[in-house]
Amino acid sequence: MTPPRPFLKVTAPMLDNKLQKTLFHLTSQLTTYFPRGGAWFFDHTIPHLLGNPFLVDLVARQNLERIRKVKKFERILVIPDIHIGDAVMLQGAVYAFRAHFPDARIDFVIKKSVACLIEGNPVISNLYPLFTGVVFPEPADIESVKELVAENRYDLCFNCSPFFEDDSLFPPGQAILNFMTVAPRLIRNGLDRTGINHFLHQSYSFPDKLLRSSRNTFASRAFRGVDVFLSDGALRTAEQWLQASGIRPGKPLFFLNPDTASPYTLIPEHYQVELLKRVLRMDVEVLLGTAFTHKNIEQRILEGLDPQERRRVVLVPTSLPIDAYTALIDKADVFVTGDTGPLHIAAARKRSKSGNSEFRNRTFVVSVFGATPAHMSGYDSTDPLFPPANQDAPSRTFVSESPCRNITCVNKMAKTCQKVRCYDRLDVEGMAGEISDYLEKTKA
Repeated sequence: MTPPRPFLKVTAPMLDNKLQKTLFHLTSQLTTYFPRGGAWFFDHTIPHLLGNPFLVDLVARQNLERIRKVKKFERILVIPDIHIGDAVMLQGAVYAFRAHFPDARIDFVIKKSVACLIEGNPVISNLYPLFTGVVFPEPADIESVKELVAENRYDLCFNCSPFFEDDSLFPPGQAILNFMTVAPRLIRNGLDRTGINHFLHQSYSFPDKLLRSSRNTFASRAFRGVDVFLSDGALRTAEQWLQASGIRPGKPLFFLNPDTASPYTLIPEHYQVELLKRVLRMDVEVLLGTAFTHKNIEQRILEGLDPQERRRVVLVPTSLPIDAYTALIDKADVFVTGDTGPLHIAAARKRSKSGNSEFRNRTFVVSVFGATPAHMSGYDSTDPLFPPANQDAPSRTFVSESPCRNITCVNKMAKTCQKVRCYDRLDVEGMAGEISDYLEKTKA
């Protein structure tokens, strides 16, 4: 029996912004007044609907059919979402296509501000820094992508952005593989507690599996993670800043990023203060980032320390360019952050654009999660359901306790919860203990 046509249209454009806002506002209202009951309801209905085996298989067959219809793979465009972390993570798709098609032209569209970290990646044929929006693409960004696709006549567009879901944005007949269609599989994996759901991992494995199944091609190498590429000048700027800041050479360096793009992913100030107090008992140098989004949070954190503790904390200014900031992370022995772009920068392998500089790649990356699903963005070398950071060091993810966390929290930008309950309890003592243990091992 053929299912009804509307059900088959699983790759239809996403709900318009107004409807999305209304629906997610209603989910936020329900969990505001009934935190545990609302969370239970959403987690026991939505996953079983969207992750049911029939839908998972249906979407997989549709994607396989799309790939089989592509006659050649000489020109491929990868469109990530506009955020910095997405530009870093979703390079995984470029690595997958390059592994299967070593001679293809594989282009990548990114946010302008992150171009200095992606330029120089040899697996990318052409880099297009077109995105200028902060949270959402500007109308000009969308037009630029439309023009790029129309001019270059790509054999395939791998679209990872929810803002380009409308097929009318692409020329008629354009072959499109939509990363959003992996959602039923991710939900099924979550129900079964199998497979890695991380966006980085899936950006590689999703096209890789389709190509293996449809074209009998095989990737030429195993995928360990993505890279960022830094100039000699970025490294010099980071080193000069460290020297001017009075950081003692030879001492372990701890770096805390206090900021995130959303209140639902922001580590509460009192937990950040508690963590710093515990770290300051160790024989380490301490860096504290300066916020872009939650203005002056670093000053409020400093006010929670006593004067002697405060004198040992060095603020990293927002004036430091993003590539120098990335080189500074590489200097750190430990980097702690919530779910935000710098997490993925920290987890990426640092490489020299010129080949003349050397990077440590020995940063212990610690990620702290509130509302958002940790399995989709966190790094943990101790848990097989997470990918490890692409560093020669361990990585750990800590998830706070929350009475209302549920599947709808994945869209943090659309949530409107009146009270942030994402961090009802966070194991700061355990986090500090693992940091201390790691630093002790590095001394040995």
